[in-house]
Amino acid sequence: MCTLVLQQEPGALLAVSGNRNELLQRPALGPRVLDGVLAPHDALAGGTWLGLNARGLFVCVTNRRGAQLDPKRKSRGLLVLEALQAGSARALRTALDELSGDRHNGFHLVYADLQDAFATWSDGTAVQHLALAPHHVHVVTERSFGAGQGEREQAVAADFAQLSPSLEGWRAPMTRHAREPLESACVHADALGYGTRSSLQLMLRPGTAEGLWTDGHPCTGEPRSLAPLIAELGVNPPR
Repeated sequence: MCTLVLQQEPGALLAVSGNRNELLQRPALGPRVLDGVLAPHDALAGGTWLGLNARGLFVCVTNRRGAQLDPKRKSRGLLVLEALQAGSARALRTALDELSGDRHNGFHLVYADLQDAFATWSDGTAVQHLALAPHHVHVVTERSFGAGQGEREQAVAADFAQLSPSLEGWRAPMTRHAREPLESACVHADALGYGTRSSLQLMLRPGTAEGLWTDGHPCTGEPRSLAPLIAELGVNPPR
């Protein structure tokens, strides 16, 4: 499961903040630039859970709660890499009309640039699409789009509701804890071998991008700037 927060102001801003929650022993590598994409790497199944391309297209995937699991299906992380080959969020939305509902296990795919923002999701059988409203803070987890809701989604939405988008400002709510570990933005469930593995904050504006990355729990880990990797990628969102 993951927690993703996204706000898009058409032509002006794409703001993203997210925590990846995963098994503690699942091998992964931090962000790098490869084949025109800035993304971390899932060393177990390949692919990634989020990424950014040079055109300013951001893509992120979460699991979908309650969806069937078939280990023979294609990794959802590979869907993210495929999606990041698109030139824009709108072009990706059109391309996903061809996606078969039984190609992957259940997922939520969120993708956005400075012009558009969308979500595509599947329960492992049928694929559905939604345009995400601009000027609105969207919180997406494994329980979104009819898959259920818990305290985490409501608490995170409340934390972000009055915040102006900024890297540090949008990082702070992702460090917070609830009484129930799995309802926290920052998850500590060591007894289950599970928890928050990384945190990302990303701000795109016309002609520029900036980001922060934290390995491990953002409540204790030190964030590092993604500026060198963004420069290597040569990201340049269209003006």
